[in-house]
Amino acid sequence: MPRTLHSLLYYVSFALIAAFLASPLGAVLAQVAEDEPSENAGPEEEDDWEDEALFDEDALFAEDEEESGPDVARGGEEDADAEADDEDLPLATAEEAESLLEEAAPDAPDMTRRRWTALKPVLTLHGYLRTRGEFQDGFSLGRTEARGVMNPGIPFERFTPASVDSSVVGGCTDDMGTATETGCFQDDDRFTYANMRLRLEPTLSLGEYVHVHATFDVFDNMVLGSSPNSYPLYGTAGAEGRVPGVPLDSHASTHVPTRNDIRHSIYVRRAWAEVTNRDIGQLRFGRMAHHHGLGMLYNGATGIDADMSSDIDRVMAVAHYSDFYLGGSWDFVNEGVIRHWPLPDAVPIDATQRDDVRQYSVLAAFRRDPEVEEARARRDEWNQRASLYFLYRKQDYSSFGADPNRIPLELTRRRAKVFTFDAHTKLWWKGLRLELEAAISWGSIDNIGNLQASDEAYKMLNFGLAFEGEYRLLEDKLGIRFYGGYATGDRDVDGLSIYEDLYLQQSNDRRLTNFSFHPNYRIDLILFRNILGAISGAWYLRPGIEYDIIRTPFGRRLGLGADMIYSRASQATQTYGKNANLGVELNANLYYQSEDGPDLLDGFHVLMQYGILFPLGGLEVFGQSDAPSLSKAHALRLLLGVKF
Repeated sequence: MPRTLHSLLYYVSFALIAAFLASPLGAVLAQVAEDEPSENAGPEEEDDWEDEALFDEDALFAEDEEESGPDVARGGEEDADAEADDEDLPLATAEEAESLLEEAAPDAPDMTRRRWTALKPVLTLHGYLRTRGEFQDGFSLGRTEARGVMNPGIPFERFTPASVDSSVVGGCTDDMGTATETGCFQDDDRFTYANMRLRLEPTLSLGEYVHVHATFDVFDNMVLGSSPNSYPLYGTAGAEGRVPGVPLDSHASTHVPTRNDIRHSIYVRRAWAEVTNRDIGQLRFGRMAHHHGLGMLYNGATGIDADMSSDIDRVMAVAHYSDFYLGGSWDFVNEGVIRHWPLPDAVPIDATQRDDVRQYSVLAAFRRDPEVEEARARRDEWNQRASLYFLYRKQDYSSFGADPNRIPLELTRRRAKVFTFDAHTKLWWKGLRLELEAAISWGSIDNIGNLQASDEAYKMLNFGLAFEGEYRLLEDKLGIRFYGGYATGDRDVDGLSIYEDLYLQQSNDRRLTNFSFHPNYRIDLILFRNILGAISGAWYLRPGIEYDIIRTPFGRRLGLGADMIYSRASQATQTYGKNANLGVELNANLYYQSEDGPDLLDGFHVLMQYGILFPLGGLEVFGQSDAPSLSKAHALRLLLGVKF
């Protein structure tokens, strides 16, 4: 990329931030101290840089008129009434007057604190609690070559139970004995488990224009029953590892903090601040959700059944004029090696800037105020939203895998320059909704490995799109939908799973063309959601229907739905069976939502889902004539949740 374009993006991002800071921000903040705290601050929506309530000028001015106008009109009458009342009141004695003065005396002044800064912040809390049960049968599709192969690059092996081919002390048959049997449980092909998460999303509001948000996940996808007090204290099975009072693991009596998990019980996912100038725009800084459009490329994963969110450390400014928004950001994607000092209170530093991944973004959007959109909908007029999102990312050298305690560092020449353009539009009219997101990435990378270098750069060019169409009728009870999507593949890559190396070329082509959707953009229950991990190098068609048996204006819903998904690889040579056809999947669901209020999702949620996958030639074992035929896969899910 030319240095002039790099410099242009750099200055555009900082110019937007500087323009915001150069505005009369001090006057706005001073005014905030006199305003009443706002109680309308809620969690961030998925369109993380397009907040619907931030620039609602008409509503704000209307509130000022309601508060000031009527009081002025009534001022004369109130003064007259007060004078009449004063004439009838008896005079207080000297002792009573002195006592009243003592009670009304202000507190002793604090000379270190200005009174105008004494705000009363408002703390609001949103989030959800969910518990999910999973039944997964036959997700290995009967591919026996994966049995016993500890290779995470094979997606089917991930769904081979650990008990297959295990050895059992005392035997694994019905007859009791003293011998150790091997090769047990050959037919195991099923997983059954449950997990939970408590998400807390507090917002601290200092007036209407300054907010601090955070997201905490408690027991983040913790498997239920994974932390019993029978777990050995020292990781051994002998007497020295026993928990006092629990002689066997079958005698567990309670649960303890998750010391046998790779994650902590409380995971701090996001923390960021928002400072709003009603006339100019908004400044955001911290770690926040990264979401755009349908979430095909960047997904904030805010839903009650969502996972694997996109979070980003950034400083971003968004300006607005009428219904148009323009923003820019400076992102901290990867700082490489971090140097930690031995002192507990010391501040870590970036050990070197040579291995940093730099990213800058520019966005433009069109979006009407929600009140205007609702008024247009009542008049049966079209509504539309659109946004364009451009990102530039570069890295000169990589310290991946380097020992941070070793000086000097061992670096790899990366010289990666990647451009990404993501466009999104949404149109809706009466019961019809049409939504499209398309993204393209291009650039170059000198080396895709960390230990070996090449003398010729790799070229990157990939493309993906997602379409969602839905039409609701019968008072919105019946919904007919059609989804479709496409992701470019790579003919020189083996495999479609995101758990595999989708950059490893099988020839000297040096063109990286595989495109992958975000893992949380889900269209099914088995193939893309679980086996492959995401939509990657494939296209799909998904017609579906749903019907609300009960649907009330205050949010109560009870209904059922069904979908059919046909998937096919973009490049047949990339599949496991060298056949483009991947599979046909049928999904059905039953859902319930309690009544909590119009346009609200709070309350009790129940979701039951069933899916069956019929695998096709692209998932077979290639080159093995004696390989067994593929078997069907089944999925059964239950979600119980409460949103607040």
